[in-house]
Amino acid sequence: MSHAGELTEFMAQTFEEAFRLHAAGQLAEAEQEYRVLLELDADHAAALHYLGILMHQDGRHDEALASLQQAAVLAPQQADWCNDQGNVLFACRRYGEAVAAYRQALALRPDDAQFWNNCGAALREQGQHAEAIQALLRALELAPQLAPAMLQLAALYEQTGERMQASRYQCQAYVLPPHEGKSPEMLAISYYFLGQVDEAAQVCRQWLADEPANPVARHMLDAYAGAPVTSASQDYVARRFDDYADNFDHNLVGNLEYRGPQILARLLEGAMGPARAAGDILDVGCGTGLCAPVLAPRARRLDGVDLSANMLRHARERGSYHHLAQVEASDWMEGQGGQYDLIAACDVVIYCGGLERFFAAARHALRDGGYFFFTAETAEVDDDIAGQGYFLHPSGRFRHRRDYLERGLRAAGFHVAIMQEESLRVEMQQPVPGLVVLAGV
Repeated sequence: MSHAGELTEFMAQTFEEAFRLHAAGQLAEAEQEYRVLLELDADHAAALHYLGILMHQDGRHDEALASLQQAAVLAPQQADWCNDQGNVLFACRRYGEAVAAYRQALALRPDDAQFWNNCGAALREQGQHAEAIQALLRALELAPQLAPAMLQLAALYEQTGERMQASRYQCQAYVLPPHEGKSPEMLAISYYFLGQVDEAAQVCRQWLADEPANPVARHMLDAYAGAPVTSASQDYVARRFDDYADNFDHNLVGNLEYRGPQILARLLEGAMGPARAAGDILDVGCGTGLCAPVLAPRARRLDGVDLSANMLRHARERGSYHHLAQVEASDWMEGQGGQYDLIAACDVVIYCGGLERFFAAARHALRDGGYFFFTAETAEVDDDIAGQGYFLHPSGRFRHRRDYLERGLRAAGFHVAIMQEESLRVEMQQPVPGLVVLAGV
């Protein structure tokens, strides 16, 4: 072998050893090998490039960029190297230069989804949201399951106030495999949000197989599968709201734009006049006590009942209630004949299907001349496949037909004073159809 051939073979072996050491994290040893190569050939583009990567990893960013740029001049057709240079510039927060490097990479390889994703990230950091969104959408055209692009789009749409789009991309990323280690409840919710209810039901089937005693898994499987359920189990309600209690007010009011207390205040003032402490009031399903500020000024005595111990702990901290009990609402009302002037049940019947017993118990607990206020989510006739006046929606909440509520109230001895359409919350950034009802005796 000629001297030139021996030198070429030595340099190839040296680069191979340098790269191996580099990949193994032995940076000092790898750098020594890269520099041996550069002593032999100052224009060894690969040694310059990977030495630049190494120096960046070692925190010597200016030296790194100089080495990377020199390599790029020597080998301008290396798309991956342009991308690497962009990544180093991005890490150094030199976003404009990073965009230029990514665009150079894309000029060489325009169908690389990762390059588009990286360019979108740099554009986003520059505040060029429209251009970033276009780059990330292009990345997803090329690689429809590229989770980083989905998550970046979610963040961008959240920044621009398009929360529906943000949620859609968050859910798309979450349902990507692997599913191991992910919350089955969040997987099911994500599928539901994406309109894939059958997939949500399948997740719950597996969840229930893994946790046969879990009431949330059971209830949500019924909801997604469209089972003919007559009521949510007490175990489900207690478990669900014990889990929710610590963040309940923020999530319900802040994220779901819940307006139950405001609507309650408006209807009571219209029917009963300004607030004054003149009656005994029961707050059914009182939760954390969100309605207490509306009810307490009207109450000579304010009682609250709920199935969730954790919710009641928060309600107790408000200091507005005379008595709080962890009990099923109908059980309590059936033992309180003629004890109340007003019963309020915000967001209660959405966890009940058949309401005959609940309405009768409320009438039994009210004095003559009393009022019964409650809120419901509404079903259309076409939704009520079983024809029973209500159904369990995939949200996990029951929806009731207006005519079913009217018949049930009359049968229990109420007259309907007010029944009007109101949306109390949003879901998937859309108002949930609802009714508010004020009935008298």
